[in-house]
Amino acid sequence: MNYFVFFLGVILLLVTATDLINTSLSVRGAGFLTKRLSMSIWNLLLIINKKMGRRKVLEIGGAIILVSILINWLLLIWISASLLFISHPDSLMNVETNSPTTVVNKIFFTGYTLSTLGLGDIEPEGNFWDILTAILSFTGLILISIAITYLIPVVSAEITKRKISVNINTLGGSVEEILLNYWNGKDFKELEQPFIPLIDSIILHAQNHKAYSVLHFFHSSDRKEAFVLNITNLDEVITVLLHNIPKEQQPSFNVLIRLRKAISSYLVTLPATFITPGKKTPPVLILTALENKGIKIISGEMVDLEYDKLRTRRRLLLSLLIDDGWEWTDLNCGSYNHEIIMNETN
Repeated sequence: MNYFVFFLGVILLLVTATDLINTSLSVRGAGFLTKRLSMSIWNLLLIINKKMGRRKVLEIGGAIILVSILINWLLLIWISASLLFISHPDSLMNVETNSPTTVVNKIFFTGYTLSTLGLGDIEPEGNFWDILTAILSFTGLILISIAITYLIPVVSAEITKRKISVNINTLGGSVEEILLNYWNGKDFKELEQPFIPLIDSIILHAQNHKAYSVLHFFHSSDRKEAFVLNITNLDEVITVLLHNIPKEQQPSFNVLIRLRKAISSYLVTLPATFITPGKKTPPVLILTALENKGIKIISGEMVDLEYDKLRTRRRLLLSLLIDDGWEWTDLNCGSYNHEIIMNETN
């Protein structure tokens, strides 16, 4: 027996099993291999999208990555199991010729057994290889079961994410539009009603995103369903309400803080998909449209200090937009002073 080949197969099998368990049977989001495979495919799609200028490329990204993850697990298990049988020249025998099998025969046998179709004309030779074949057959059955149980909740969670996005978009397609839609002439108290159910919905998505980080790669070109656009707009609305609007005109402070924390519970899951705050600080919203409606806007040094405290958070939101194929300018045309985006190193 070639022990190097045998233990190489064992190590590869253990690594694959660990990645599979961490990805599909835990709440860690993705295993080491799956995480890097997903990001590599997504970065390639982003490059293609920039060159072609067609968001349809990104729309199929989630499906491509999901299928690639499943194929990757299958191939790695197939390769590792094949190495185990290849390590011994007499591990398998051809029933018809009663002779040892070739390397190609062993690879075929491993794939055939993984598919749970049976043994065919090749049979294991010896108790050890009999047991290994039985384990391999169970592994194929388990892999199929895990694939099904992994796909269903991911698709369900993606539907939930799009539902949340549409709910946010019904409030308004931009920060100014949301605020103007809910200005009753005196205050923004009416925003409390739609904000309260959003708290639980966003927390649910945050937990889904933590458990299934592949959700990050499901992109929608429809602005109503584009979650990252609408969640960024919502966070900016909260920022404006907390720091640019007088307290007596704000919705309930408790509701605003709870909603902010709900969004934060989602943002803290982003590093798992390699999204971290960049060096660019997004521009501050110019609230001219609100002032034209007679809404009092607070500005000055104290407000600037509050925005400075939110610099890391807003940089993270910018990174999130860019990683999903959008730009900050896609949030709302004309409402931001895009000349004051700063390249900062701290």
